[in-house]
Amino acid sequence: MGFKDDMDNLSIQIKKRAEHVTNEETTKQALIIPFLQVLGYDVFDPLEVRSEYQADFGKRKAEKVDYSILNDGKPIIFIEAKPVNEKLGTHSAQLARYFNSTQDVKLAILTNGMSYKFYTDLNANNMMDDEPFLKVDIGELSDADITCLRKFRKEAFDTEELMFFAEEMIYTTNLKVKLKEIFDNPPDEFIRYLIKDFRDTRITSNVIERFRPIVKKSISKAVIDIVSQGLFQEKEEIGKEESAKEEHVPENGFEGNDSTPEPDKPKRQVVTTEEELQCFELVKEILQGAGKDISELNYKDTIGYFGIFNKNILKWFLRLYLDGGVKSIIARIPFDEAETLVNGFEVKQASKGHGDSSRIVIKSPDDLKNIDQLIIKCFDNVLQSA
Repeated sequence: MGFKDDMDNLSIQIKKRAEHVTNEETTKQALIIPFLQVLGYDVFDPLEVRSEYQADFGKRKAEKVDYSILNDGKPIIFIEAKPVNEKLGTHSAQLARYFNSTQDVKLAILTNGMSYKFYTDLNANNMMDDEPFLKVDIGELSDADITCLRKFRKEAFDTEELMFFAEEMIYTTNLKVKLKEIFDNPPDEFIRYLIKDFRDTRITSNVIERFRPIVKKSISKAVIDIVSQGLFQEKEEIGKEESAKEEHVPENGFEGNDSTPEPDKPKRQVVTTEEELQCFELVKEILQGAGKDISELNYKDTIGYFGIFNKNILKWFLRLYLDGGVKSIIARIPFDEAETLVNGFEVKQASKGHGDSSRIVIKSPDDLKNIDQLIIKCFDNVLQSA
């Protein structure tokens, strides 16, 4: 069975079990642990899933989070569990204390075994956001929910990609609310914008009022047409996710369990280009020339970027975007510092999902030779953070 079938079966099982669960411990055993297993985590391996993980925060000692998911001995996800019959609204502060105490953790989950709330730190680094970026009810799973949950599987887990996803989810949610407001009650300026190209006379208040019901009716018809044709951006993104290529997992990466693709959803393969491999070799040469130990240097090729890391994928220091019209590199270094290390290149602040990083626009792999000091500095920063 594929992941969707596993999640659908889990949803049925959890709905049956929930009515017989009476306390937090049974919630963990009967509802939460099966969820982690479907995501591919070995709940019986303390090197991977550890219960009662101690997270110190300031003067508070021996704070223990219910579950910690580990990679390479370091926590990457905290999970706080509550009884299935308890509402989650009052418990995010407790989870925030755990989250804020551990810099390696960028994902926190609050759950009662039925409802799951996913948190990160988009607003302030290492400070858990007040609001979750994703809410999922396991008992009422939609196809979109399952697509989102795919990103949290062990075999697909990527902290930086999840930060991108979280940021996108926040924007998407807010935009959907705003669009609904506009569609339900189109503002005057919106109506004016829509009709200006096919009306020669002056657009007065009376004209706007006359067109308001026409605009609302047109919006409804347009939305129906878009849905029927399957062209909504959300559906397009889901399609990309379902047809995503089977990612290359490096030798030192966070490998997952074997997964059989669903037969009705073929995946395209990652194609690692000669240009990407040339960049990797150039980075190796630059670092080796600077006397750096590159024995654990590796790469991870994905559908969106070609990442270069040391030891494991959480220790990436360069991400190359070479497939688009504008080639660029995300360097894991603050913008101000990047500007001092490169001359003659366009440097921009990277999006928040990359943390405190910079984007450098390049024309070809050979440009890496001219930003060698930046590459060395990024590599050193990753070593120091280990």
